[in-house]
Amino acid sequence: MQQGDGSIIAAVDIGTTKVCTVIAEVRDDEINVVGVGWTENSGVSKGTIINIAETTEAIKKSVEKAEEMAKVRIDTVLASISGKHINGMKGHGETALSNQRQKEITEEDKHRAMEGATSVRLSHDRETLHVVPIQYIVDTQDEIEDPLGMTGMKLEVDAYMITGSITSIDNVKKVVERAGYHCEDMILQGLASSQAVLYPDEKDVGVLLLDIGGGTTDIALFYRKSLRFVRVIPVGGQFITNDIVQGLQTPKYVAEELKKKYGMSEAAQAADPAGESAAPGEMIEVPDMGSSKVEKVERSTLTKFIKPRVQELIKFVEEELKKEGIDRSMYAGGIVLTGGTAQLKGIDRLFKEEMNLRVRIGAPLKEKIVGLYDIVSTPEYATVIGLIEHYIREHGHESFTGGGGGSMGGVWSWLKKNIFDKI
Repeated sequence: MQQGDGSIIAAVDIGTTKVCTVIAEVRDDEINVVGVGWTENSGVSKGTIINIAETTEAIKKSVEKAEEMAKVRIDTVLASISGKHINGMKGHGETALSNQRQKEITEEDKHRAMEGATSVRLSHDRETLHVVPIQYIVDTQDEIEDPLGMTGMKLEVDAYMITGSITSIDNVKKVVERAGYHCEDMILQGLASSQAVLYPDEKDVGVLLLDIGGGTTDIALFYRKSLRFVRVIPVGGQFITNDIVQGLQTPKYVAEELKKKYGMSEAAQAADPAGESAAPGEMIEVPDMGSSKVEKVERSTLTKFIKPRVQELIKFVEEELKKEGIDRSMYAGGIVLTGGTAQLKGIDRLFKEEMNLRVRIGAPLKEKIVGLYDIVSTPEYATVIGLIEHYIREHGHESFTGGGGGSMGGVWSWLKKNIFDKI
């Protein structure tokens, strides 16, 4: 589908608490957001689809809202995927270029080297989602981003392969198709978000991205411009809400509103002394669950429920990094928090105190986004904007099925078409 001189691309972020859709017109790598749709979703738990019918309906409503705003009809979308089933592993491949004299490296040489890096046999219930080059090595020269056009006798590649459960992947395709759309590509949530919120310098120095959603936290670590590690922890903002529900005996929607409005008042005030803070003894009204009764509690009480959950999440993140043997020097550029829960007041301050690193809140960067930027300029839109940015980077906007035809490009596209799709 085309509008003007650009291609129309639609992306759907299927989250634990909501489904978010963005429709954009893409021209010369500029993303012009023309439609946005958002709807609540109860068919996903901890990033994994547990109710096909409810998730299908949420996708349909979200896309229809975006279509109405954009005044276009779409039939093809990009979709996000997350969940604890996601795993990552390193691979190494190599190919001889010539036995007698140096040869200029071609795309075909890169493909052959990558085949070796992805030759590991997966279990029958796993499928490859992404293969990301870490570095190329030509003869003895390493840390090469792209060896195309260089000369040498042997080409090697270190790559990072991301896999997921076939069942979970098929269920994402199923809900998109049942909603009435073709799933053009499926992209890991954390990988997509990184495209939208990270600066090139951060990826070079080393940065830890944490996309904290309602039911999951996606970890993505970049070092020397390359993805080095991904993991998904089944913990998110929903757990904080549930603790407030239980602690204050209030309905879930009230707990969610209190969490969003007040957050961790002391931590937020420490981070911004000039900002809104809780006065000593300040009281807030909390409706009782199942009755018209309203209790009054100190605002600071909320911090007692929120802070331990965030500290628990920090410990989970540190444990995953430790298990992988990742040194702090690999994320010397600090931590970037994104996703809906990153908007929690005081969360950046607590991460900074606990991990002793630079911390910032990551929203979609404005450099390439025009149109309805004000709507999508918050952390909860990081994934859906990142889906579009990732697809453009890997394939170019002309290759989108609904956006002007063309063929998919890149090493991973070649491998998927020629190797994985034939297995």
